[in-house]
Amino acid sequence: MIQQHELGSKRHNCLNELTMQSRLMTDDENKNGKKSDWFRLNLTGPVKNFSGTLCQLTYITTLVIKNNNLERLPAELGNLVNLVNLDASCNRLHSLPSTIGDLTELRALILNDNKIVNLPSEIGRLLNLRHFNLNDNPLSAEVSSMYGDGSDSNIRRMIRYYMDYFYLYS
Repeated sequence: MIQQHELGSKRHNCLNELTMQSRLMTDDENKNGKKSDWFRLNLTGPVKNFSGTLCQLTYITTLVIKNNNLERLPAELGNLVNLVNLDASCNRLHSLPSTIGDLTELRALILNDNKIVNLPSEIGRLLNLRHFNLNDNPLSAEVSSMYGDGSDSNIRRMIRYYMDYFYLYS
């Protein structure tokens, strides 16, 4: 399906506009080690499914998938090992895949306005995390008490807790 937007009196086809400005690499280019200039992937709108195939774009550093209808993130998310910023706010996410812990370069994780109750223990592997937003989620009492007001000290304490838990029980 091709989405169109009205700009003034002209109609623009978003897919054609994207195709003219940017080009996805072919499988052969990817297999031969060609690197893309893309560092940011922004998918907003009424997206319901985030394909694990997009997680082959391992060179991206920023992933914005906010304001969608996503209920889950694929396990392949952990393949995005260069990811520094992840904004999945304003979706319908109930949980995070355990592979979130593979995103060890992650500095910002924005998950406000979802349906998240608990966090996987692997979140304790995100030692570079500096900004973590869980506001407006129905957090469990345990997570809520650690997250508190979302201050830096609470986030560091929560990451330490999950780090201890992860390494103790894994």
